[in-house]
Amino acid sequence: MINTKEFMESDHVFWKGHEEFQKALQAYLAERDLSLPDDVRYGSGIDCAFVFAGKFPILRVGLPPVSNYPVLETEHTDKYLRVPEAIAV
Repeated sequence: MINTKEFMESDHVFWKGHEEFQKALQAYLAERDLSLPDDVRYGSGIDCAFVFAGKFPILRVGLPPVSNYPVLETEHTDKYLRVPEAIAV
């Protein structure tokens, strides 16, 4: 029986190396002028994969055959991927 930590690590390695997933993710990030922190982790859902910053899911990526890798933001996206713009005083 595989333990949870081993499973999560294998899941992370799988999505990090998945060419089509990474291509869709990088296209989304480039289109919106975003970049991922170095310490993001990847995990699987039922019909999607998640990008995590710590314990928070920051992006959700839909998977075939249900969808073709659409990237959706979560309530944590702004906090971890967007730097607040400075306001001149």
